Amino acid sequence: MREMPRQQLRFCKMSGAGNDFILINAASAPLLREPSALAAALCPRRTSVGADGVILVEPSERTDADVRVRFWNPDGGETETCGNGTRCAARFAFIEGLARDKMMIETKGSDIAAYVSGPLVTLRYAIKPSLAPDLTVTGAEGTRRGHLVEVGVPHLVVQVASMPNGAIEPICRPLRYAPELGEAGANVNLVEIVDRRAIRIRTYERGVEEETLACGSGSLSSALALCAAGQLESPVSVETRSGCVLTVRFQRETDGSFSQLELEGPAQVVYWGEIADSDLPPLC
Repeated sequence: MREMPRQQLRFCKMSGAGNDFILINAASAPLLREPSALAAALCPRRTSVGADGVILVEPSERTDADVRVRFWNPDGGETETCGNGTRCAARFAFIEGLARDKMMIETKGSDIAAYVSGPLVTLRYAIKPSLAPDLTVTGAEGTRRGHLVEVGVPHLVVQVASMPNGAIEPICRPLRYAPELGEAGANVNLVEIVDRRAIRIRTYERGVEEETLACGSGSLSSALALCAAGQLESPVSVETRSGCVLTVRFQRETDGSFSQLELEGPAQVVYWGEIADSDLPPLC
C-alpha cells in the first residue's frame, strides 16, 4: 500500500560559537506540535535532531520591531532570551527574507538590535543589566563566592584560578539550584581571567541541565561582572568551550552602570532539514 504524503516540518540547524539550535520559520512552517512538546522531541541527542534549544522566528506585529523570536530549552521550558540563539535567529531571519541585515528583534526578555555580516552577527542590547556582586551561594563543596548578573536571564559568575579539565556538572549543578538564587535558579559560569581583555569560560545552562559549548548571555554577564569587580575592561575576548571566541563590548558609565552592551561572534548554518510528525521520537 502506498504511503500517504506526510506534512513536513522544515528547519535549519545552526551553531552560534558551539551553541547549536533548531531554527524554524513560524510564519511558513507547520509546527506539528506545541512548541514546548516540539522542543522536547527535537532536542535530545542521539535519538532526535539534537540541539541546545528550539527557536521560532516570525515577523513582529509591532511597528518598531522586524521579527519576533521565542526560545525553548530541551526540557520544554520557554526562556526569555538567549544570546547565541538570538545571533543565530538574526542570520536565519536575514536568510529567510524576514528582515534586512540590520534589524530589531523582539524577545520576551528585551528588544535587541542585530547586525548581520555574513556569518558574523553582532547584537546590541537596550536592557540595563542588574548585578549582585560578591554573593555567597551554597554548593556541593560548601559555599562559593560569585556575582549574580541578569541580562534577560540570570547568570552566576564564579571566578576560578584555572579552568577545570574534567566535567563541570558536579561543581555547577548544585550551584545552579543554590537556595540563594531563588526557586528558578540560574545558569552557572566558571571564568578564568587571561588578562584585562580576555577570559576563558565554561557554562552550565539551566533548561539544558548540562554544560554547553558556548553561552552568549553567560559570556556577556561574565565580562560585565568582572569589569564591575575591577578586573576587566572593554572589549573582552571570551574563549568558549568550543574554542570559538565571542567579543563583548560595553560602556562603563560614571555611576558604575553599563550601557551599549554588544555581543559579537559567528552564527553558522550547519544544515537544512525536514522531519515529519510521525518521525519525531515519542515523549518517553
